[in-house]
Amino acid sequence: MIYTSYKKIDEVGRIVISKDIRKKLDLGINELLKIDVEDNKIVISKAEPNCIFCGNGKDLKNYMGKSVCADCIKMLIK
Repeated sequence: MIYTSYKKIDEVGRIVISKDIRKKLDLGINELLKIDVEDNKIVISKAEPNCIFCGNGKDLKNYMGKSVCADCIKMLIK
């Protein structure tokens, strides 16, 4: 199913993502989104977590609410 929505940008540059789209993508309050520009399009997607130190997106562990990869954890323990 394709979800299409037309929204106006408000005076401070915000748009509202409709409830059905948020539900489909499992977006919650304060969810981090990735916004890209591709050619003449704005592409909004759910952000994937990355290590706060190196940017790696694999083998992540949660440390005090932050994502840290296994390699960086090993370096921190030394």
